[in-house]
Amino acid sequence: MSDRTAHPPTGADVSPAEARRVMRASVVGTAIEFYDFTLYGFAAVLVFGPQFFPASDPVAGQLGALATFAVGFVVRPLGAVVGGHFGDRFGRKRVLIATFLTMGLATVAMALVPTYASIGLAAPAILLVLRLIQGLAAGAEWGGAALMAVEHAPRNKRGLYGIAPALGTNSGILLAVLVMLAASYVGPAGFVEYGWRLAFGFSAVLVVFGFVARRRLTESPLFTKAVEQEPPRVPLATLIKEHPGALLRGVVYVLSVAVLGYTLSPYAVGWAVSTQGYSQDTMLLATAFGSAVGLVVMVLTGLNLDGKHRRYALLWIAIMMIPAAIVFFPLLTIGGLFGASIGMITAYVFVTAYQATAGSVLAELFPTKVAYTGVSMAYSLAYVIAGFLPLVATSIVAATGSVTWVVVINVVVALLSLTVAVGHFRRAGRTVAPAVADEPLPQGSPAA
Repeated sequence: MSDRTAHPPTGADVSPAEARRVMRASVVGTAIEFYDFTLYGFAAVLVFGPQFFPASDPVAGQLGALATFAVGFVVRPLGAVVGGHFGDRFGRKRVLIATFLTMGLATVAMALVPTYASIGLAAPAILLVLRLIQGLAAGAEWGGAALMAVEHAPRNKRGLYGIAPALGTNSGILLAVLVMLAASYVGPAGFVEYGWRLAFGFSAVLVVFGFVARRRLTESPLFTKAVEQEPPRVPLATLIKEHPGALLRGVVYVLSVAVLGYTLSPYAVGWAVSTQGYSQDTMLLATAFGSAVGLVVMVLTGLNLDGKHRRYALLWIAIMMIPAAIVFFPLLTIGGLFGASIGMITAYVFVTAYQATAGSVLAELFPTKVAYTGVSMAYSLAYVIAGFLPLVATSIVAATGSVTWVVVINVVVALLSLTVAVGHFRRAGRTVAPAVADEPLPQGSPAA
């Protein structure tokens, strides 16, 4: 029986064990996808310049590598449109399996690309194509993983289950850091020559593991109920026509964590190594510490995203993104592993807390019939902007010799995202958020 015609239990009838299994699969799948996506970012600032661009101009080489990093974000909205179209019409599960395999195979292929010295301009061209494929897959991934977790979740735990894609994203970052650290033990010359390729090749093992986890998933019960009526023929058109405000709010809400997140990694790693005298291993280890602490923060945040204090949690988490953006770079100037770790941990505490809210907040903005398209588009459009941050920051610092304007950009974006959090705070004060925009409010809520 196809995913679209199968009829698993509806929301309230999903067993707790099944809901937990879906959440685990969402975390694992997203972690592996963002391991692949993040690995490219680290490689772009550490090795891709001399490997895939002319060695005569190191700055131009680094900018070229960061440009290929950024274009992966440009196509993410296209991935969101394609993934959202099929996800809203034919089911979340099928799309999540397809995106996972696409991302993994593209990453493994990157490990095999010859260098500029071997094949000239064909090297960065092949790298660019593979990065575009990664971007397409990433654009369709996050929204589907968020919806699968939230739409299977018990009604009183949707905030907690909504942290699944964020938990997976941060786990993927941590895994990428640890694998890059392991690969760096071959020494600086060995790392540039072949160590980074081992890290990319490791994705082949992860692809098999993640495919098994996602293959066992049941389809989203809310999607199954929604397609009892004919789904929109073109979900994107329905989204733009009927829910443009929700889409804009979603983009702005995600923008803060996207911009500051890509300030942390990969940009800050390259900046600290090139201007502050840090070693590559020190910065990768500090990032690992911050990411590990972030995983704990996400779980603690998720435990406070359900119940009467939810709206206050959302508001204060958004507010704290502002000081996080201000103090991050000054902390990194302390020096040594201690300074790097304090800077990364401080920033990751606030970034991961905010990131943990995105799954449930975005799911609340859109009705089920266009939820995959809406959540994916909001998330991807925000990351299109954020994906250019390393490139923009590198150019600004090269021109001014200071990170001041990079900090200003982060603060301005945090203020913009705060306006959406304030609006959510006011709406949540009148109603209990239903977790999907067209679902009836729970009994006992003020507006029920």
